[in-house]
Amino acid sequence: MLTSLLSELSQQANFSSFHFHRQFRAFIGLPVYKFIQILRLKRAAKDLVFSTEKYITEIAFSAGFENSESFSRAFKNTLKQTPSAFRANPDWELLNKLIDLKQIHRSHTMQVKIINFPETMIAALEHYGPEHLVYNTTRKFVDWRQANGVKPGQGDTYGLHYNDPASTLPEDYRFDICVSVNQEIAENPQGVINKVIPEGRCAVIRHHGSRDYIPAADYLYREWLPESGEELRDYPFFFHYINVGPTSADGIHPS
Repeated sequence: MLTSLLSELSQQANFSSFHFHRQFRAFIGLPVYKFIQILRLKRAAKDLVFSTEKYITEIAFSAGFENSESFSRAFKNTLKQTPSAFRANPDWELLNKLIDLKQIHRSHTMQVKIINFPETMIAALEHYGPEHLVYNTTRKFVDWRQANGVKPGQGDTYGLHYNDPASTLPEDYRFDICVSVNQEIAENPQGVINKVIPEGRCAVIRHHGSRDYIPAADYLYREWLPESGEELRDYPFFFHYINVGPTSADGIHPS
């Protein structure tokens, strides 16, 4: 399977398989097969925690493993926990360190547009503390959505970023995960509260790909903003998640 995938990727890049693999390893720092395995394991790890109704064997097959034994072996070798142990007590910090896409230099041509964002009522769950523990907050938010019948396609899902994790002490990191609602929400055990994203003029850029690193956000703040002549308003940077769910295909509008 990996051989055919390597061949397909090589053709897309218009390289021979040998040259593509050599260039890939130099750029990413990992051989293609290892990179693909880590992506599959990361997806499976999130599935273990957020899709508790699924059996581990089902998750193994979905991740591209031939059987649960090979999946469990690869999972434990990489994440130092068995799948069942991770499901019960996930080590998100180690999971996030498996591939550090932030270290890969890229150049981009990105389009930014200005929109008038309407005032939007949201249900928000606040996260305080290390960035890698956001997954635990997300799980609580998913619990609230399920308990209140707020399905994945219902409302727009947002992430409000109050500071940059790269320049913030872990204990000071702050993030809200939110969904748009049309009425006040009731008091709940998860701690979800009502907030409002105010109307205003926003710069928007679209990101396709992994949420582990979002170069569009860096470009918007570090390159576009200083050259645009625009000034920031007094409100956090926020993402509109087009595809909802920890294991979904990624699509994000940073604003």
